Amino acid sequence: MGSSPVTATSSRAARAAAALESTLEDFLAVLAPPPGALLLVAFSGGPDSTALLWGLTGPVRRRGLRLAAAHLDHGLDPDSAQRAVGAAQLAARLGVPLAVDRRPVGELRRRGESLEEAARRVRYDFLLEEVERSGAAALLTAHHRDDQAETVLLRLLGGSGLEGLAGIRARAGRLHRPLLGLSRATLREALASTGISPLEDPTNLLLDRPRNRLRWAVVPALASQTPAIAARLGELAATAAAANAVIDRVLARRLRPVAAAGRVRVRAAALRDLPGPLRAAAAAFLHRRAGSPHPPSRRACAELFRQLDGGHRVGCDAGGGWRWESRRDALWLTAPCVPAAPFTYTFAVPGECEIRELGARLRVRRATVEPWMRRGEPARAGIALALADGEPLTVRTRRPGDRLRPLGAPGERRLKEVLIDRGMARPERDRLPLLCHGERILWVPGVTVAEDCRLGDEPTDTWLAEIEPLPPGTRPDRGR
Repeated sequence: MGSSPVTATSSRAARAAAALESTLEDFLAVLAPPPGALLLVAFSGGPDSTALLWGLTGPVRRRGLRLAAAHLDHGLDPDSAQRAVGAAQLAARLGVPLAVDRRPVGELRRRGESLEEAARRVRYDFLLEEVERSGAAALLTAHHRDDQAETVLLRLLGGSGLEGLAGIRARAGRLHRPLLGLSRATLREALASTGISPLEDPTNLLLDRPRNRLRWAVVPALASQTPAIAARLGELAATAAAANAVIDRVLARRLRPVAAAGRVRVRAAALRDLPGPLRAAAAAFLHRRAGSPHPPSRRACAELFRQLDGGHRVGCDAGGGWRWESRRDALWLTAPCVPAAPFTYTFAVPGECEIRELGARLRVRRATVEPWMRRGEPARAGIALALADGEPLTVRTRRPGDRLRPLGAPGERRLKEVLIDRGMARPERDRLPLLCHGERILWVPGVTVAEDCRLGDEPTDTWLAEIEPLPPGTRPDRGR
């Protein structure tokens, strides 16, 4: 005698719930956050993020961790405000505190940006702000195996290379996607065992959006012939990611890029001399090193190497507002010059601080003199300065009247004149993080060290100042 439909359904739901809990237990075992650490979940209130939030409640409690959620009202449809209320009710039912904000994507959309791109950017801006505000150890999203399959197909249709075929990354900095091994159906069946009714976002049904067309038309048609299509595409993404990791190690040795916040520098000859099959991978690799959320388009990549091969001075768009430019024998990839809000941060040495406006971290520590310090590098500098441990330094944007004596200069100059001589556009000048001791400018990254901080033959006090992008997870590639 066979089981009844009700029994079979409840059995599937129990197995799905067990699979979800096991996956999250394994994830937390690898993540290994300390007791009391906070995990922040990106929570739309939809089936996937609700399954993630519910599935975490037990493992988090057993490990002595804390759980919170964040919801953004994107204002893309008339019911978005009501869904924010519903998300708050769901979170309260699960006993999880929820941060909610409203940011109408349509009003915040940038020129040349698609609605989906704007929604992704605004959503992650909010989520990462919440990570910083709450001090969360990790940000978790509910991307699953079917999301991965859709991403790989979208990139195939867009003519992506190996870089794009790696799909959604399981981890990027503090951003984690623990459910990539589970299907959408498994998450929904697990949620069915709880009696919780999630919310539905009607914008996910709009077929004028490429991902929605794939989800509701293309993938079901493929699955009717190949039921395991999502799993196979997930395996393809994993294989591509592993291959990309090997290629990245090769490119790091060949190119030796120097990265700073929102930019990367490489020898033009090193990039030009790469064999053809490595060129697109190299451009994508350099974009990641600079902190760009996306690789360059095929058109941008082709134009870059056309100019390089022709021996021209390079000056071309790299996509998304990023730009390639020649400076002497070096090639620079720089982020869009979005004006940064003025900032001032003070910290004690040795120590570090995050410059949230730039997505960067500045670190200062004691060091021994090395040959590179006398040559100079854009992202780090050796500074001769008599400072005691615990003394404060400041990192700030420029101010009217700023002056310094650049390294090797006969006397003081206005900082503005020094930067103009270097060919810096005003938005770029306004984003520079100046390292200061009181009102005295010690280092202008990528430009100069103050002459009175010059390293002598035997300096008594040498400090190493370094600026680096925050981890890639600060600009993730996709959110829910």
